[in-house]
Amino acid sequence: MSVGIKWRRFITPLRFKFKHASADRAASSSIIVEINDGEFRGYGEACPRSYVTGETEESVTQFLNQHGKDWTNSINSVDALKEKIEAEEKLINENPAAFSALEIALLELFSQKEHVPIEGLLKLPLLSDDIQYSAVVGDSGPFKTRAQSLVYHLIGFRDYKVKIGKDLGRDRKRFASLPSNIRLRVDANNLFTDPEECVNHLKSLGREIWAIEEPVRVGDVQGQSHVSEAMGSRIILDESLCRKDQLLSYKNSNDKWIANVRVSKCGGILRSIDLAHAAQEQGVDVILGAHVGETSILSRAALTVGQSLNDPPLAREGAFGRILVTEDISKPSLRFGFRGVLRSKRWNFANLPGLGLLINPECLF
Repeated sequence: MSVGIKWRRFITPLRFKFKHASADRAASSSIIVEINDGEFRGYGEACPRSYVTGETEESVTQFLNQHGKDWTNSINSVDALKEKIEAEEKLINENPAAFSALEIALLELFSQKEHVPIEGLLKLPLLSDDIQYSAVVGDSGPFKTRAQSLVYHLIGFRDYKVKIGKDLGRDRKRFASLPSNIRLRVDANNLFTDPEECVNHLKSLGREIWAIEEPVRVGDVQGQSHVSEAMGSRIILDESLCRKDQLLSYKNSNDKWIANVRVSKCGGILRSIDLAHAAQEQGVDVILGAHVGETSILSRAALTVGQSLNDPPLAREGAFGRILVTEDISKPSLRFGFRGVLRSKRWNFANLPGLGLLINPECLF
């Protein structure tokens, strides 16, 4: 009997609108893949973002139509999956989110069949630690920024990532409303073309900023370096670092750079692990990032990547679950708790096969 594959678009409204320089979202949309073999089912997720990898939901669907069935039936082990990743590197580079959905579903299917967690399948340490996440604040108005940051502060967050906008006066009011005793990084989403304009904007906020994500155009190494030196801050590479070969552009001043590794952006768990390892071997620290509105599948996949790191990530994003989305495909929804901590022992991931998420296929297909 051949292995079956199907997918669908999963849309859910966000509990609050999330805005940044590249997008404005009131709802989340992902492509969810199910691969089934008898009683076993594996699930994967793609979060295509045109401003990150150039992908759309239509391109993901096209990729799955062209390759999903053949690849699913020809890849029957982790080794075979790794061989496919190597053989089809160019194609996967062009469709990382699409391949991510396929790969995560295959890895979960393999681990379901072996009755082991996905970490066990990949010979990684099993999940048992408490996982600390960052608060993330979008480019909202001053009142909403104050309200969100107050809620985060009451929950117990001390690590914040805040999006910035083009309006300096508005940003000054927003940043003045943030708690004082926090570790603050900002995300410009490639807002500025002039590095000096970016520096002037950031300095005018009057806050200590330890790291700046994508301050200028994608891949503008000289501009990124200028911002780093002028601000005395580190630069987080997101859109500028989707593939391992792009690390070559950042081989100098390694302590200046931080790699933001996101599973969907990088093309799945195995490629994310590979990129994170290469970054750390080069002396570049890692943040494990997330896409706004991703479901519990990608949040769980990022935990697997975290188990592979030689050094702990500087920060983690995600695990918002139904705090942000009105509906999740996993019940219960995977999310952090008090102080922004996800207690992995509570979820019993070390003793559950696959991703360890309870997903009802009847709600999807």
